[in-house]
Amino acid sequence: MADTTAEATPVPADSRPAHPPKKADLRKLLGVMRRIGASDLHLKEGQRPLYRIHGELREADHPPLTREEMEGFVEEAVPKHLRQHFDDAGQADFAMSIDVLTRFRVNCYRSTHKLAFAFRLLELEAKTFEQLLLPEVCYTLAMAKRGMVLVTGPTGSGKTTTLAAFINHINENRREHIITIEDPIEYVYFDKLSRVDQRELGTDTNSFENALRASLRQDPDVILVGEMRDKETILLAIRGAQTGHLVLSTLHTSNAIQTISRILKYFPSEEQESIKTDLAASLNAVMCQRLLPKVGSGRVGAIEVLVVTNLIQRLIREDRIQDIETVMRTGQEGMQTFDAALAKLVQRELITMETGLAYADDVPAFKRLAKGTTAGADTAGLIGAF
Repeated sequence: MADTTAEATPVPADSRPAHPPKKADLRKLLGVMRRIGASDLHLKEGQRPLYRIHGELREADHPPLTREEMEGFVEEAVPKHLRQHFDDAGQADFAMSIDVLTRFRVNCYRSTHKLAFAFRLLELEAKTFEQLLLPEVCYTLAMAKRGMVLVTGPTGSGKTTTLAAFINHINENRREHIITIEDPIEYVYFDKLSRVDQRELGTDTNSFENALRASLRQDPDVILVGEMRDKETILLAIRGAQTGHLVLSTLHTSNAIQTISRILKYFPSEEQESIKTDLAASLNAVMCQRLLPKVGSGRVGAIEVLVVTNLIQRLIREDRIQDIETVMRTGQEGMQTFDAALAKLVQRELITMETGLAYADDVPAFKRLAKGTTAGADTAGLIGAF
């Protein structure tokens, strides 16, 4: 992992985000995060702590951390069952709490032979679709009895938060058996209308693949797979969707078209025809999101939405993946391109026009959408072909 110090924005000492203790105390360094509105804390041997506030890294007014202090943090934070893995692999993922109200996702790692941590502050309760300003189509997607919904985007784009909103909505509105497979468990769910069983890699199971295979024998209705990392997990997720389960998962892709292409690339040429058919039949939707600076403070998600209609199914089967965006531009069935999502945020005054321009995929198209002067995409050539 790259040294994050170079990315930090220097700030005067009197405006730094924290007044941490003179002696390095992990719990105090973590405990200040909620008060100052920090989403992340970076600790590295030989450097000052860094807090990320509304997407910007800020250096704490704290002495550089020593090797002895960092070794103490490893001893305090890394679970005993992961110590050997950390020694062997040089990194470990886990979740931890410092009290009943404060929970973190943690990555401990070595960088240039130095010890380092990245802490992400977790919300205690899953937010609702409304609180996250998610597209209306999410309500329909969450009530599906079968199929696969993928939430994609770069690291730190809020994929886990969006999936948690899905689980929360299902838990509150459906009588189902929900199984989650996570690395690590971030949100803790309590049974409402549904029963929720959460399984964590390294504690309850040794891999996504094995846990997903086992889950299909545990009478599930809904299965959440934290991430589809390999061909075998993808195949099992598709199988689960095809056999009457709603499967939710994530990929690290930047848009809907790339998501479909990435899945197909896991399979050799002799399997392409069958995987295209199976993916087209099992995929319900792809939501790709990015977090942007919000007017005032905080961040807000801009979300591209692909809903898999009969037309989209045919485009996937016929390997016409690049034609999908043309259909998305029509806005049918709740679909929207990333630029359309940006335009809506500008119109609702949630982001500035400058922010929209900075993030737009197609600046002229975004400008037209933001001004409300664009016409619907012409799909006559596509629709007329079927």
